[in-house]
Amino acid sequence: MRLLKQILCQCLVLIVWIGLAQAAAEKEAVPVKEAVPVKEAVPVIEIEEPTYEFPQVTQGEVVKHDFRVFNRGNAPLEIKSVKPG
Repeated sequence: MRLLKQILCQCLVLIVWIGLAQAAAEKEAVPVKEAVPVKEAVPVIEIEEPTYEFPQVTQGEVVKHDFRVFNRGNAPLEIKSVKPG
């Protein structure tokens, strides 16, 4: 019986010691930094005048307007389609 008590006592001490060691390790652990956005190469479109109101025209009259488009990003800007509004 005495041997059983010693074994149980030693197991209890071992469990407490492991728990304390884990708690100390968690306390000393370096916290994971929040995700820092990586500066990816992305295009950034800027349109100098995004809308334009055409004057009233007669049917069949050709109208034209130039939109100035800039790429302010650090990657190629691809304009794949354009639709009238």
